[in-house]
Amino acid sequence: MRFTDSREFFEAAREASRDAERIRRQLAAMEDRATATAGGGFEPRVRSTPDPDRIGRSVSALVDRESMLRERQEEDYRLIEAANRVLYGETGRDGLWALVGWRADALAQHYLNDRTWSQVGDLMGYTEQHVWQQAQVALEVCDGWGMVAVVAGRGGAENG
Repeated sequence: MRFTDSREFFEAAREASRDAERIRRQLAAMEDRATATAGGGFEPRVRSTPDPDRIGRSVSALVDRESMLRERQEEDYRLIEAANRVLYGETGRDGLWALVGWRADALAQHYLNDRTWSQVGDLMGYTEQHVWQQAQVALEVCDGWGMVAVVAGRGGAENG
């Protein structure tokens, strides 16, 4: 994927995070439905359709849907992992965090944990406006150094 700037990249990661969570809930609901036991009675059942393979097609469609959702979720996770590498580098102590400190955490909370700027401000102990302004600074640093250099963090970005 190509992005025009870091804001577009992190917005895509935010949507991937939201999508991965939606898929997680869908898969859990599908699993619940598949494992639920229907209340049964002892009365004879009357078949309402002459199609004997209806259940087989239904199961096949369900398996296909689950497979497609898992593939999409894996794509989402790859983008989220890439965003984490930009924020924290390969070691967890590099990346944008090494260049701008807590501001990288603010970006992670907003974009990857889907918190509002107000919630991020409360979490970080700053006003919503201050956190947003500092997040813009962090995004500008990311764009200024370039994401590849930022992953290396201090030293890597500065020497890159």
